Amino acid sequence: MSESTEALVAMVFDGPEAALPDMLDARERRAACQRELLADARDDESLLCITLSIPGPHKTSPVLEHVFDVLAAQAEAALDGAAVRERRALGGVSGPELLMLVALPARETKRRVVQVEQTHPLGRLADLDVLGRTGDTLFSVQRTELGLPPRRCLICDGEAKACARSRAHTVYEMQETIAQMIEQGGYI
Repeated sequence: MSESTEALVAMVFDGPEAALPDMLDARERRAACQRELLADARDDESLLCITLSIPGPHKTSPVLEHVFDVLAAQAEAALDGAAVRERRALGGVSGPELLMLVALPARETKRRVVQVEQTHPLGRLADLDVLGRTGDTLFSVQRTELGLPPRRCLICDGEAKACARSRAHTVYEMQETIAQMIEQGGYI
């Protein structure tokens, strides 16, 4: 590995370290916010939750915040003018998050935003979850419900969840791949 690659990785992941309690607190905070927003949602609304899929303890940095802003703007553009009734920005050491209550049914919201994951040069870094509500029951729309394959690994193109479960790649290998994607896309 070259010094320039090490410097690139260091620059992209130059942010505070998120420990496990930070990640658990962020998950609880996000879930509470999701429940609150969906409790107030109309029948034809869904909740778009935007985060980054970043391995390792460094979930935010100036570069990652810029990538998040780019991907969040692309996700909103993919909504194609659908009204956004409410927005909540969350974040901290666990990484940036944006929750948007969208005036579209959940499956339609997912169908539109999944295009960002599929086509944008950094789309594989986006985690665009869509939630809906049927009565008192909350549900998440999965890619497979739209006939799409599971997300692919950034390194080997295998199924991302399988690689994550088996720890097929080191955190540094994934960070290196992410940093190179960001640089090649011209986002730093």
